[in-house]
Amino acid sequence: MTRPDPSEVMAVVARRGRVLRSAGSDGVRKRDLVDDLDVSRSTIDRGIRELEGIGLIERVDGTYRRTLPGRLALEEYDAFRSRMGGLVESSEALSELPSDVEFDAAVLDDAEIVHAQRHSPHVPVSRLGDIVSRATHVRAIAPAVMPQQVETYRESIVERELTADVVLADAVVGRLVSAHRDALEETLATGRLSLRRADETIPYSLLVADTPDGSEVGVLVYGDGGGRVFIGNGAPAAVGWAHELIDEHWERAAPLRSPSDD
Repeated sequence: MTRPDPSEVMAVVARRGRVLRSAGSDGVRKRDLVDDLDVSRSTIDRGIRELEGIGLIERVDGTYRRTLPGRLALEEYDAFRSRMGGLVESSEALSELPSDVEFDAAVLDDAEIVHAQRHSPHVPVSRLGDIVSRATHVRAIAPAVMPQQVETYRESIVERELTADVVLADAVVGRLVSAHRDALEETLATGRLSLRRADETIPYSLLVADTPDGSEVGVLVYGDGGGRVFIGNGAPAAVGWAHELIDEHWERAAPLRSPSDD
């Protein structure tokens, strides 16, 4: 059998995915596929011919079943569709970011995506705050901080004993000192907030948190007047990428021990 091109395999799975999915690992007869999928016999024949031709299904004792490559190809296709679904849903907001910005598509895989709406413009920011409110430890990078975020962190650190490692852009630190000095001093005094300042940060907020339900990643993309979209994910790939990116920025940033450092 000639080795198929990967793009051809993906195209066949996209086109004949229902047949491949219904074939299963135990095998199924053609007439059952016709009934289950409610399509013509000729459609099933074409689907089986294409899938069998690239080794994704095989005939065994008059039935057709998925091969191991067929199962793996279907899993990869489902993962691709999931990531593309997240990309499509958040593309309008993500398109505002530079094309070379550090971002991993793993964050979009089966993600929770919350958009700001005219009647509820603060929902993305609140959703990010929900993670902080449930967390026991938080690591974050932020190019902007809104008043409600300041209060969420203050309350969580001072009253719930949350620990947090946060990298902020220089300009944000300046605004915190001028507009929220008391809250900043109170949280720093607990010793549970480690704050660092950087000349440059990524142009969106990134948070990875330890919560009772496991690790969670939260991304907040900004627009005019506030948070435009929240993207949430708890998948290991997304969590691992977030930790690595925060590590890089943390190492390059300078510690801020008190507001007087500004």
